Amino acid sequence: MVGKLFIDGVDAFSEYGVFVEQYGYKGVVQFPQFKTIETIEWEEYDGEEADLTSPVLDAKSVTIPFCITNVRFAEDLFAALCDKAYHTFVFSDLKREYRLRMTSVGSFSSLLKLGKLQLTFSDDFPPTPIAQPYELGQSGIKQLGYVIDGIDFSQFGSHILKGTDESIRKAPNIRPALNISHKTEAGLVYDEIAVPRFKAKDITVKLLIRCSDIDEFWKRYDSLFAVLTKNESRVLYFPKLDAEYECYYKSCNVQKFEITPSGRVWCEFDVVLRCISSRPGTTYWVLIAEDGSLIITEPEEAAILFRKTF
Repeated sequence: MVGKLFIDGVDAFSEYGVFVEQYGYKGVVQFPQFKTIETIEWEEYDGEEADLTSPVLDAKSVTIPFCITNVRFAEDLFAALCDKAYHTFVFSDLKREYRLRMTSVGSFSSLLKLGKLQLTFSDDFPPTPIAQPYELGQSGIKQLGYVIDGIDFSQFGSHILKGTDESIRKAPNIRPALNISHKTEAGLVYDEIAVPRFKAKDITVKLLIRCSDIDEFWKRYDSLFAVLTKNESRVLYFPKLDAEYECYYKSCNVQKFEITPSGRVWCEFDVVLRCISSRPGTTYWVLIAEDGSLIITEPEEAAILFRKTF
């Protein structure tokens, strides 16, 4: 475990007998969310209007589980982390350096000399990624069809996982119309002539990045978030409905992150996109003439409608 973690230039294992627990890098690699986006709802429209002219990333809370080889050194670690606000953490396995501020001490357990400890830090300096996605077909990912701003998710070297389709297809909630509830009468009076309007909804895109080493992981991961964090809204294309959704990045949640002894990386994570407007509907095809007019099949019947099925 020597050489895995350095705190302010000091080897954490040699000095304090601590190392990051297996699967403990989830909070470190998790991408921060945006600061609150100003939004407004209009009564006559579905969804919401969002100010996305210059969104900025928020500070990120990072919880790191440590293993301790000698619990007598725990107080020394606390003392070192409390001597100033910020400390430089270098994670050799991740090939990344972070400037973190300790915010809370979580669970602590021990058995003889061994122990476990959870510490929570704040990453107040989130970087803005600038990596570029692969050209189409060059990432080695065969899964195609899911597209963001004209870029297939395979170009980020990522797989779409089960659960994404259900999240996209789930209808948004209905925005309540005007209603009055009298204290002396049962039930309430609802505006029955109001056209139902739908709220904005969150879409969870479940992703997997697996690759040969940590450098390749960062290329794929950073290229994805470089696209998601651009100004203005994004357009998500869902092939199974042949539909597009206007949306913007909201948050990320890493479910599993592992670096194997051979250096291979496995990362499962959810990206939450805020869908500005997504009224449920069915697509129909109609017969039209060359001049654009509808072709009527019977004098008293409407044009033939071919319902699009998937």
